[in-house]
Amino acid sequence: MKGAKLKTVAVHAGAVLKDSTAVPVVAPVHVSAVSYFQSAEELDGALDGADFVYGRISQANTRLLEDAIAALEGAEDCVTYASGMAALKALFDAQGLKAGDRVVLPLDGYGVTRALYKRLCAERGVELHALKLSAADAPARIESLRPRFVLAESVTNPLLSVPDLRALARATHAVGASLAVDATFPSPYHQQALAHGADYAVQSTTKWLNGHSDAMGGSVSGSRERLSGLRAARLQEGAVLGPFEAWLTLRGLRTLAVRMQAHAEHAAHVARRLEASPLLTRVYYPGLASHEDHRVARELLTAGFGGMLSFELKGAGRPECFRFLESVKLARPAPSLGDVCSLVMHAASASARRMTPEEREAAGIRESLIRVSVGLEDPDDLADDLLQAAAAAVG
Repeated sequence: MKGAKLKTVAVHAGAVLKDSTAVPVVAPVHVSAVSYFQSAEELDGALDGADFVYGRISQANTRLLEDAIAALEGAEDCVTYASGMAALKALFDAQGLKAGDRVVLPLDGYGVTRALYKRLCAERGVELHALKLSAADAPARIESLRPRFVLAESVTNPLLSVPDLRALARATHAVGASLAVDATFPSPYHQQALAHGADYAVQSTTKWLNGHSDAMGGSVSGSRERLSGLRAARLQEGAVLGPFEAWLTLRGLRTLAVRMQAHAEHAAHVARRLEASPLLTRVYYPGLASHEDHRVARELLTAGFGGMLSFELKGAGRPECFRFLESVKLARPAPSLGDVCSLVMHAASASARRMTPEEREAAGIRESLIRVSVGLEDPDDLADDLLQAAAAAVG
């Protein structure tokens, strides 16, 4: 740029680091949405994904995160998205479903997923069947329905049912269908869904993978062959994860193992304290012997039972549950999970908000249900807080 005028210098100076062989311990944030090459041939190859040239095609921070999630899931590949719901929609679209095909999802799963799939199925003339996938007859019902696609939740939101993924995978594959598992609740630390026969493992990376409530995102992991169509569709549709969100999620992911071990230990302690309280009629936590899927959970959640639990306030309706949310002092009433701080929410008005009253009743999601994402506070402090709020609400 020797001899260039100031306007030109201001645009182009300081763009490339010179004379450094340093390798950062932490990957930098690559904010440039576009790159260039001195070679037109290299540029041509980059437009087909051989290198980073345009953020919608491929982006450095996103690629690093995808490599990390794939390794955690035990997968060949991973595709990330701007949110968990974007990942679930892309997964649905990739199945090539047509009128008359059938899709199965959890009766007692996440309400927004149910609402999304109801709309997508209606638009395409696809039949949607909601089943209690943790029930003993679920595999037989899948074989009878002969769906094209099955979506399960490895631990359901918000009732924490634990289906036998091995049996679901056998039944799904017996009829030539694909099995996807939303494994957000346990995270890859507590369960690798692909190892139990799933074809796709889905994460809302906003939750445990990020771990700090400061970046949204979603991911689908699986074989390169299955994910090639997802990656190609994302290039056209543009539901990409931004570089800052990818960087923050990768930062949080580094401590996943130590965080999840602590979350699970704390949740188990809190669940035992809550189960002993006369203010609650039932506590849902897969690690409790009283949980209806405890045996399956012990077989499939070998590193612990996760940081989520829920419970029913005795004799409570929505007003009492709202009073509970207003009475917590340590936990924070917020419609998310996976943070280092504990989060509580009223299930019927939050995670199941998009379900009809009839759908909530069929799923067993009652007005008295409170969901807790157990954080890293002292578990006795958290248990004390939840119990004093329960006393304020219904005591």
